[in-house]
Amino acid sequence: MRQGTRTFARVFWLNLTVQPLFLALGTCFAISPEPLPSTRGTQGGALQAALEALENNRLDEALSHLTAAERELPSDARIRNFRGIVLLRLGRSSEAADEYREATRLDPGLEDAYKNLGFLEWTEHDLESARAKLQRAVELAPDDSFAHYYLGRVQLDAGVYESAFQELDRSGVAWPADPQFLIEAANGYLALRRQEKAREVITRLSKMPLGDSEVAVVARLLISVGDNATAIDLLRRLSARQNPAGPRWAQLDLALSYLLAGNYEKAAAQSQTLMDASQFAGAPNGDAASAWSVIGIAKARLGQSSAAVDAFRQASKLDSLREEHWLNLTRELMESNRYAEAISVAQEALTANPKSYALHLRLGAAYLSSDRYSEAESIFRQLVAAGDPLPTSYVGLAQVLLRTGRAEEAASELAAAGKKLGPNFLISYFQGLALDRAARPAEAISAFQDAIRLNPSSSEARLGLGKTELLVGHNQEAIAELQKCLQLSSGNVQAQRLLSQAYRRAGDTQAASRYSHATTDDKEPAPQNDMLGDFIVPEWQSPP
Repeated sequence: MRQGTRTFARVFWLNLTVQPLFLALGTCFAISPEPLPSTRGTQGGALQAALEALENNRLDEALSHLTAAERELPSDARIRNFRGIVLLRLGRSSEAADEYREATRLDPGLEDAYKNLGFLEWTEHDLESARAKLQRAVELAPDDSFAHYYLGRVQLDAGVYESAFQELDRSGVAWPADPQFLIEAANGYLALRRQEKAREVITRLSKMPLGDSEVAVVARLLISVGDNATAIDLLRRLSARQNPAGPRWAQLDLALSYLLAGNYEKAAAQSQTLMDASQFAGAPNGDAASAWSVIGIAKARLGQSSAAVDAFRQASKLDSLREEHWLNLTRELMESNRYAEAISVAQEALTANPKSYALHLRLGAAYLSSDRYSEAESIFRQLVAAGDPLPTSYVGLAQVLLRTGRAEEAASELAAAGKKLGPNFLISYFQGLALDRAARPAEAISAFQDAIRLNPSSSEARLGLGKTELLVGHNQEAIAELQKCLQLSSGNVQAQRLLSQAYRRAGDTQAASRYSHATTDDKEPAPQNDMLGDFIVPEWQSPP
């Protein structure tokens, strides 16, 4: 606010922890006992009367006085700004915005008008324009806590989290007990990987009165920071306050909370209770399928494969258009070496979901695992020809080619994939394997080095590099890589055996003897990839 305006009417921005009262949520104006000389007389009297009426919430009277003052002082930006405040409190936001804009045109240095307009545009979710106005207000008044605070709120809503928290901190304003604001702040801290700050905000949320939909979101946030017990307690309390059984969505979320917390027995029991409850009669098939999926995942984690398969079959039957149910079922079948069933189920799933990339990939993986290489190759080539943007089908094709003795062709396919997809760990790793099999060790070493640059924690890539370095007589280099492999995977028997050979060739028989007990074959372990993947957990539920 400019100096002249301060001496005439000082606006107190009260209780920012709720909302600034200046915006229809009520501003208190303190009228200076010593008005400016320019306000004495008719014009000053009209403005003074307008402010007194506004302070006493006589809005129509205030607007009438301001209209008279504006006719007498058409170039006074302050009057336009006050007219905007009154119009907004009367619910005429479009006219209020016009008044604020006119105020900034008449006086480009009137910070209050930028501030008021920025706030109004923020409430209407016009974030880009609100940001510009509030940034201008900050330029004009760098110490204005209101401008910094709401600029922070704008940036938070826009997902510009680093800037948002900087502005909120600069404001010095206490954060409101507003669940929606705090939820967004928690999401922002999580996005910035500021786990401790996120935990502080989420803990505060968990202790506040929350609506049903807010409980669902806060429970999910608690799970994300590992506070499973509080999430479970929150959902239990919600169920208790609703009715003994609780709303269906809350019961599903409670089962998911148990699952994500690793309490598989309770997850399965909670889902089974929900399936048996009378309130589940007539529920959407998707909800029932989600409950069966939780049971399936829990049973699989408990090592009860047959029960897991049965549960996943129920989920797939109830909601056949959701590929994740079929993916869970085929995964468990493959984990149990029931490849023929996995193939049959994948084919059935594709009948219901013919355009599913993931199910085509799963069928190819099932063919590959059951040594049906011709069918696997056909599936993977179809995905590659369709322009797969992921490395998985290229890797699947390479594995088929390597297993059928076509290492040169595998290396060529992977080189083409690298040109399409750019740097990628899986592509580089399998290219190293293919080049090694094709008796091109120098190129294999380069490919393995690329893989390690992309994923330094890969024990498989370090094993491949160490083995190839040993093959070409680079004993010290081989020792260094194999030692790193063992640091990452201490029980790797093949690395120990190769390390014994490398030390022996380097003349260090004492070191060689430490690893000479290890025996294994020469089969390279493939890195984890997406062809099988983990179970797909059902989506978190929300109140209807």
